[in-house]
Amino acid sequence: MPGELSLKVGRKHAEEVRRAMIRNCVYDRSRKILAEGEAVFIPVLHSPKPEELVGLEGISFDVVNYQLEAIEGHPKDLQETLKGKIPQELSSTIPRSYDLVGDIVILEFLPPELAPYKREIGDALLRLTPSAKTALLKTGKVEGEYRVPQLEVIAGEGKFETIHMEYGVRLKVDLSKAYFSPRLGFERYRVSASVSEGETVVDMFAGVGPFSILIASKTKARVFAIDINPDAVRLLQENIRMNRLQGEVLPACEDVRKAAGRMRDTADHVIMNLPSTSLEFLDTAAEILKKEGGIIHIYMFAPEEPMTCAEKSFRGIADKLFGQYEILTVRVVKAVAPKRWQVALDVRARKK
Repeated sequence: MPGELSLKVGRKHAEEVRRAMIRNCVYDRSRKILAEGEAVFIPVLHSPKPEELVGLEGISFDVVNYQLEAIEGHPKDLQETLKGKIPQELSSTIPRSYDLVGDIVILEFLPPELAPYKREIGDALLRLTPSAKTALLKTGKVEGEYRVPQLEVIAGEGKFETIHMEYGVRLKVDLSKAYFSPRLGFERYRVSASVSEGETVVDMFAGVGPFSILIASKTKARVFAIDINPDAVRLLQENIRMNRLQGEVLPACEDVRKAAGRMRDTADHVIMNLPSTSLEFLDTAAEILKKEGGIIHIYMFAPEEPMTCAEKSFRGIADKLFGQYEILTVRVVKAVAPKRWQVALDVRARKK
């Protein structure tokens, strides 16, 4: 019906915006998406709040009233889907965000009082997301040397392997063996856009290769993709074969500190997507950078006032490693827990 809200966005960014709206439970599944020329109209339940737009900085869109075709009998959101399936007094505790990786939907957190209803919630997620075949619940932190997620099947086929599409590249992911977050999609796009023809990139914690593959798909760059997890590197190798690349991705399964010796003074860009311990490897990043300097893209966790805290933590170590450096950008990527955020810093640096 007329007067309902939609986001008008260019085709190039429509899928990224759609996934962000799904993640934050803003997407209105009771209406169809409409494409007209270069514009795509995405139905939303309300005008997105700033915290629901994290990761979409730099993407232009308009909130408009636009008539979109209704989908017969389709619920608007998870709360409506679960009506009558869980006690009414618990409806306010239903999670408001979830991730979609290929055809797998992932719930990041479930309040203890909803634990007895996790099967019902899993079924509701699959009904709400018709393209999904499996619903997973994150049951613990991503920990350990190989960064393997702790996940439980709560509905569907029980699969962990899928193909995820992102900015025109295909990524094979096995969530039981290697970490992958769709919430970093815009970060990967943003970093890839900063790499120029002929540059050398070192992706220090490459995982299944989302940064590396996207960069090499866009430009004739040389990307060293390193990870210590053999399952992640196996998937990375498959992703190299699955995509048409302009540049070159060179995978390696080893500790990045050991790999650094043969890459000394080579990198125009260094990507450090290991937010829990990235600062511990800043000396290795300095070793890899070209003598004339380059750009470090580093990800960190930070508490309240996250940008200020992250910058202070970085400077505390960088002052000892670099002859000169300039922090180009500091931005919040996403919330990871109450009063805890992931922060990205882009830093132009030259070692001593």
